[in-house]
Amino acid sequence: MSSLNVDAVPLSQRVIARRVIIGLFLAIPLTLWVLAAGASGLPKFSEAGNPIISLRLNQVLVQAEVVSTREKMYLGLSGRRYLAPNTGMLFAMPFPAVQHFCMRDMLIPIDIIWIAQGRIIGFHPNLSPDDPGTFTSPGPVDLVLEVPAGFVAASGLQSGHQVTIIPTSPGPGR
Repeated sequence: MSSLNVDAVPLSQRVIARRVIIGLFLAIPLTLWVLAAGASGLPKFSEAGNPIISLRLNQVLVQAEVVSTREKMYLGLSGRRYLAPNTGMLFAMPFPAVQHFCMRDMLIPIDIIWIAQGRIIGFHPNLSPDDPGTFTSPGPVDLVLEVPAGFVAASGLQSGHQVTIIPTSPGPGR
């Protein structure tokens, strides 16, 4: 039976091996922490790569994809075949202004909720993908939320209701 002579292994290879072993011992707990924190603190992203946040509209919770670039806002929900209940897309405007939206390339009906300074200021409910018009906010808004058609009525939302962005809870050790 032969044994390994550690002195026969060059120092550089021993250092590399030691670093690999230490790295594995650090990587495994870190990976477990990341997986565990996924539900409680790390950002979530949609299939389109948009960050997802939680909003409270009056007493109703919504998970919304956030878009803020010109390209993402132009695309919006175009081409989407489905929007789950209590989900939506939140358009974060660069500054408050009157906004104009249309149903270009939409495949699903939606409600548009106009939001200014944390309050709902109006709606365009039950918009069909076939609606040819332009839908204009009733005043300057800094956020626009698109949700499945019928959401506004089913949720009992009204102008003046508060909209709150719910911060993600910090992960372990934060």
